[in-house]
Amino acid sequence: MLNKGERRSGTVLAGLIVAVSMTTIDQTIVSVSSQTIASGLGLDSSGIEWVVNAYLLAAAAAFPLGGKMADAWGYRRVMLAGIVLFSTGSALCGATPAALAQSWIVAARVVQGIGAALMFPAAVGILIGASSARDRAKSMATFFAITGAMTAIGPVAGTWLVQYSWRYIFFVNLPLALIAFGLVLVGFVGAKDIDGGANVAGAANVGGAGKADAVDLRDAKSSDRTIDWTGAAIAAVAMVLLILPLKKGSDVGWSDPRILASFGGSLVLFLCFFLLERRIARPVVDVRAFANRAFTLSTLATLVASAVFVPLMYFVSVYGQLSLGLNVGQASGLILAFFVGFLVASQFGARLFDKRGIAVVVLIGGAVAAIGFILLWRRAGGLASGLPAAGDLTWQLGCAGAGIGFMFSPAATDMVNRAAESAYGETTSISQSMKNLGGALGMAVFASVSVSKFADAVYRGLGSFGITRERASELAAKITSGHAQSGRLPGGGGAKRAAIDAVRKAYAEAAGSVFLAMAIACALLIVIALLYPRSASSTRQAKSQETQMQ
Repeated sequence: MLNKGERRSGTVLAGLIVAVSMTTIDQTIVSVSSQTIASGLGLDSSGIEWVVNAYLLAAAAAFPLGGKMADAWGYRRVMLAGIVLFSTGSALCGATPAALAQSWIVAARVVQGIGAALMFPAAVGILIGASSARDRAKSMATFFAITGAMTAIGPVAGTWLVQYSWRYIFFVNLPLALIAFGLVLVGFVGAKDIDGGANVAGAANVGGAGKADAVDLRDAKSSDRTIDWTGAAIAAVAMVLLILPLKKGSDVGWSDPRILASFGGSLVLFLCFFLLERRIARPVVDVRAFANRAFTLSTLATLVASAVFVPLMYFVSVYGQLSLGLNVGQASGLILAFFVGFLVASQFGARLFDKRGIAVVVLIGGAVAAIGFILLWRRAGGLASGLPAAGDLTWQLGCAGAGIGFMFSPAATDMVNRAAESAYGETTSISQSMKNLGGALGMAVFASVSVSKFADAVYRGLGSFGITRERASELAAKITSGHAQSGRLPGGGGAKRAAIDAVRKAYAEAAGSVFLAMAIACALLIVIALLYPRSASSTRQAKSQETQMQ
């Protein structure tokens, strides 16, 4: 039977999952509904692109500040503020007037993004305080697995809701926010006098096995509320200047002066940020943490895994619709197969992490994911036996998901475990920034692979219809950007059918190349695992043994 503290721990976890799931669902539900939003508000393609990107850029820019605020002002307090901001932004998005459509909805999406940036670091800080040392990895795995899996709900929910009104994809967040706010508000792990972030961490570390820790998270905060506003502003602009060209480079060309200037400006600002943060007493991000080799390797593992994890959903969805002829809901079913493997394996990865440390978890996860993507490449992109049925890819996607899920949460947990005791929000902001950067970087790299291979395959398949190589490249870029569908290709009658079949097979070949590239990226996780110092495992084992003795 659960005691009172354990029940409240469960309430906290439920509230955090509901709150953060709003943000992960939002990343995909708006993308899949973008054309309906554009037609409803009269936005052009550039306008709707800013609706999608404003949220992502605002969140990426605000994560460092959100983490520091959570550490300084209290995890629970900042979490509730984030829920309020996110729900306010959602309400404003849903209420967008036609007269001010472009500026209104973009500004509202920025508010949503800032709310998300406050929620995530605070959620991890609360989760640590609400979990005993023995249960922390398991709780983190459950949290990351479920909130990550919610990403796949976005396309299904978006397809259903826009049948009634595109505004509902935003208004649906309001009851969820109310539930999350209530659960977090009442679900503190209550018993003792905790008045600082370091104390929250300490209490979380010393709880006896099987017991909920006596931590009052209602007002847990660091004793020093100093915020490095200058550093936060520099980091925000630097992150935007880095991520924006990664998103736009494939559209305008990587040699475009604007892209090069943006990358250059980002590099200069990050250098200024690094020099500033090393000199001040209370930095927004303590860059000295990267002197810890294991911490840096876990950060790199998070970035590499995110570079695969985030773009995969897009490429599987397009592959399902373009090559297999599935609708959005059916294509989302393919993504769910990945997340089933992710969710199940995350629990086993958390247990092994508690016993053996991070290195072996990253090693196994990288190997399993690489195998899964190789199998996916051979079946999805290998056309010797024809295009597969959707069900033929289930276990390959499940294997790939199991590999990523096995190490994804432990890598983030390892970063948190190595953080200074009052800096869990700050460390989580680093982790989340790496996820955002990894996702943008992976999308840029894999999109380039996809367009190049797709253009070659389209030219081979449609050359007999008079398609030039230049036209094939334009067609490939247009289709993969979501602005066209295979059924709209030129030609009529049998010629049109042959053209559509050629494009379906061409994209399958291109997607196969992407899956192979993802397998290579996962192999990098094996290299990272081999670089961990031996103390990375021994320290973790010692902590685990110490916890079991208490």
